[in-house]
Amino acid sequence: MRILGIDLGRSRTGIALSDPVGLTCRPFGIVAERDEAGLIAKIAAIVREEEVGQIVIGLPRPLSGGTNRQLESVLSFSERLRRQSSVPVVMWDERFTTKLAEAGRPKGEAQDAVAACYMLQSYLDAARGDSTEET
Repeated sequence: MRILGIDLGRSRTGIALSDPVGLTCRPFGIVAERDEAGLIAKIAAIVREEEVGQIVIGLPRPLSGGTNRQLESVLSFSERLRRQSSVPVVMWDERFTTKLAEAGRPKGEAQDAVAACYMLQSYLDAARGDSTEET
C-alpha cells in the first residue's frame, strides 16, 4: 500500500509518496493551493491516481512544547481531511525536516517535497520498528 506524506504550508504543500510496500519514499511534488477545499480536492485526486492507502500529515510541534498558530492550523486541516478522505489520515512529528531539506540544497519549492519525504521516511521507519512513536 502506498502512503502519502504531506508537509502542509500556507502557500505550498510538499507531497511525498512511498513505494508500494511502504519501505522507502520519494518527493512527489508541490501543491500550490491556498484554498483549503481546493487543496483537499487535489490531495484526493493524488490518492485516487496513485492508489494511496494512507495519508501521513507532518505535525509541526514547537520545540518548547505547547501550541502555536501553525500547529493549530495543521490540526484543523487534518480533521477536515479526515472527514473527507477515503483513506486513514494520521499525524507524525515533522520537527527538523525543513532543516534537513535545506541542508546542502539551494532554496526553492522542491524543499517542501523533500521535507515531506524526510517526515514520511521517519514514519515508514517507525512502522517497521526502526524509530520513534506515532502521534
